[in-house]
Amino acid sequence: MFDGEYDAFVSFAWDDREAVRTVSESLEGEHGFSCCLHDRDFHPAQPFLDQMGRSMDASRRVLCFLSPDFVKSKYCVWEFKHSFEEDDLRGMRRLVAILLEPVNDTDFDKTNEVVRKYISKFTYLDINDPDFMVKLLRIMARGKG
Repeated sequence: MFDGEYDAFVSFAWDDREAVRTVSESLEGEHGFSCCLHDRDFHPAQPFLDQMGRSMDASRRVLCFLSPDFVKSKYCVWEFKHSFEEDDLRGMRRLVAILLEPVNDTDFDKTNEVVRKYISKFTYLDINDPDFMVKLLRIMARGKG
């Protein structure tokens, strides 16, 4: 059993925060999961990258909300890459990719190639799927207490 501080670290581009907030509020308010969101939970005057890494490591899942803005954000791509690499090293599957908005091939370059490779090989959730929340809750419940 994982004994982390959060059930989920939530990675998202700032312009996507309203849609992401709806999901995180449902996870926390209606379903009792704890989420870490950088704009709410990070402490001022502490190194941003350090807080990102520590918070991700203290989370059972890392929810990455993919969009064109996500793949253009160096911080979002860092979070995705860090989670993917840590999962591979530890033999875990904490990373949960959630398609918030379609991402075109033209949105990718060498800095975010890891995201393109991941979504071409692995299953991801689509926020527009009518069963999205059911699927997400099933994933979130796995391995919880």
